[in-house]
Amino acid sequence: MSEKLSAKVKTKELLEAIKIMECFISRKKSEKEYLKAIYIEADKKNNILILRSTDLKMSAKVKITGEINNNWKATVSCKIIKDLIKGISDTDVCIMIEKEKILIQTVNSKSVISAIKDAEFPVWMSIDKLKYYSVQKSDLKKLFENVKFSASANPENQAVNCVRFEYEEEKLKAAGTDTYRLSYSKIDLKTDGRHSEEKLQTNVPLGVVDGLVKSMKSKLGIPKEKVLIRCDENKISFKLTGIEIVSDLIKLEFPDYKTIIENLNVDKQAVIHTKDFLAVLKRAYAVAKSNKEAKNGAIFEFEQNKLIIKSIDEYSEFKEEITTIYRGENLKISLNVKFLIDFISKVKDKTVVLKMLNNKSAVLAKGESDDNWIYLTMPLALREY
Repeated sequence: MSEKLSAKVKTKELLEAIKIMECFISRKKSEKEYLKAIYIEADKKNNILILRSTDLKMSAKVKITGEINNNWKATVSCKIIKDLIKGISDTDVCIMIEKEKILIQTVNSKSVISAIKDAEFPVWMSIDKLKYYSVQKSDLKKLFENVKFSASANPENQAVNCVRFEYEEEKLKAAGTDTYRLSYSKIDLKTDGRHSEEKLQTNVPLGVVDGLVKSMKSKLGIPKEKVLIRCDENKISFKLTGIEIVSDLIKLEFPDYKTIIENLNVDKQAVIHTKDFLAVLKRAYAVAKSNKEAKNGAIFEFEQNKLIIKSIDEYSEFKEEITTIYRGENLKISLNVKFLIDFISKVKDKTVVLKMLNNKSAVLAKGESDDNWIYLTMPLALREY
């Protein structure tokens, strides 16, 4: 009688791995079944379970240690196995293969699911380039979190459904825009003989950035580890301990964000307490989000040492005053409240700075002491409330 094909792993680790896999499956309804699945490979020699997922443009691989009794491979629906593992409270879970069935068994439960038949899962495509960039995981996570929320969420708009990622002059830089707003962030990154000293100028798909950030937050990694980044003309890879992500690059031209920032003119400035400002913005948004004519829009009136914010909808009206340190002539401008909340909610400084020119030019926002992260948002058509 042949030995059963099985692998015993920690339930929490398996669930963490599946959550990462989920970021890299296809979202298209008509896509092939295996592109919505997880490919699982048991490696007895190294006592690891390898999980992979892909949509053919981006791919992820995660390795977790376990008790592996034999080598085997299987492909299973990501959604089904995630829902099953999510409901398990036991510390360990055993995955067993019997013919075309997959058994998920613990001390207190047993489930049987079907493997995906005849799944020609793509081979893993790695980047062999010797030169690389090495950056602290916490720094890279912060860099991407500082900008990805500004990128367009529309996959059809590929030129901005991505994050601009660059290395030059010992700075690692990132930018995200949906053409209505722009985030830009940078960190110091000195190289050595093993690192790449050439310029990096590429566009990383937003889905890859989202999945990478989730991977860097995962409990599977090592807290203070470094991420190795390799890039060639067509692909980019990010490698952590036990986790690797590879993706095609977006070849479309990204907006010239550097010129936009360099040519920005401002002659007015408001310094506002971050926590108080965020609280007022959230109250204004509660009304502004229901405005049918100017959704998310509110009027901002800057006067000497005060800011008045007004928003309306069909049934309600909001008006509140907040103290500022203001320099310049009075200004009335209409802004997207949701866009401001997206940025202000991430600012760690006690005070935030807004710099402006007039009611038709972009507003620059930043934490008062942080010059390495800036945010630009375009005004809306000014409406009198």
